[in-house]
Amino acid sequence: MATARFKKSLIATVIAASTLCTGAWRADADFVQTNLVSDLPGLNALLDPSLVNPWGSSRLPTSPFWISNQGTNTATLYAVTDTLNVTKQALTVTIPTTGSGPQGPTGQVANTTTAFQVTSGGSTAPSRFIFANLNGGISGWNGTGTAAVVAVPSAPGVVYTGLAIQTSPTPTLYAAQANGVDVFNGSFAKVNTIATPTAISNLGLVPFNVQNINAEIYVTYAPAGRAAQTSATPGMGAIAVFDQSGALLRTMTSAQITAAGLAAPWGITLAPASFGQFGGDLLVGNFSYAHSSITALDPITLALIGNITIDVGSGNTPGGLWFLGFGSGSPNNNGGSPGTLFFTDGIDGEMHGLFGAINPVVPLPGALPLFATGLGALGLLGWRRKKKAAAVT
Repeated sequence: MATARFKKSLIATVIAASTLCTGAWRADADFVQTNLVSDLPGLNALLDPSLVNPWGSSRLPTSPFWISNQGTNTATLYAVTDTLNVTKQALTVTIPTTGSGPQGPTGQVANTTTAFQVTSGGSTAPSRFIFANLNGGISGWNGTGTAAVVAVPSAPGVVYTGLAIQTSPTPTLYAAQANGVDVFNGSFAKVNTIATPTAISNLGLVPFNVQNINAEIYVTYAPAGRAAQTSATPGMGAIAVFDQSGALLRTMTSAQITAAGLAAPWGITLAPASFGQFGGDLLVGNFSYAHSSITALDPITLALIGNITIDVGSGNTPGGLWFLGFGSGSPNNNGGSPGTLFFTDGIDGEMHGLFGAINPVVPLPGALPLFATGLGALGLLGWRRKKKAAAVT
């Protein structure tokens, strides 16, 4: 497995000063990145030519990771153990191409309900995995054969760039596109479109991705069009949160958008408490080629906490950071550790792909007490902010 150590932007100076006092903490080693799969030789533990511009990923409670490869119109499966040993699974699912214009799977979700049924090979059954497509269609795979089936035909001018699912109390799909987030019922019928909040649309930002986090629907917003998204600068991105019916719960103000410095954000997930210095924070992946990194925000106030930079390997260039999500900790040990952050990246301008993992570095025995002593000596014991209960409007 290829690994790379890199630094977190905030508090690095503080930690470095503490290190001078104690010699017990390295500021440049807060997190460690492990490359798992790539289509480029030498970058990873596993070589897979199908992994080209991998976007969304999902899994059932005991399944491997499913990854949507926009560049090859496939979904490939990888089992990952808690110790980050990775194995490609035999099944590769082909995603249908229909209509004209851009093609390829983007967001995907796993379905545990009896809804979202599709017919394949004479068998009608619930889709186990559902894929949004750049062609404006949605397809499902019900466990039969090696190809997904079109469930929602492509619509002229519609480009779906993200997908989320709510399974209870009513099975619902949410598909992100530039004109809003389309909402589908369990029969794949569109029932609503969630409009972009005015404060965000006034900045020229449109829906880019949608995710279900703790039964709330998070939407990330980016500049309209691929060219503007790839070149987005900090401040060209926002987040809004809705309930399951599409009612707005909270959104970022223009001041918060500027302070957060998001650049065409796509991936979004909530870190567990065990995730080092960003434990409990909202992690947001910036797609922008020029600012491809993970931003940590306070989950309540959406205030900036810090950043993690992705290492794309020597000789490669950033190409678009996509999926962020933590392992399932499944009992059969193929869905990754729940304390490990997994990501996909369309490196080299989305011409290639990387599936990797990030873990906080465990301090050496005795390092934490020494670190606290160093901070105390500097009068900085309050460096870690408290979560504030104030609502974001």
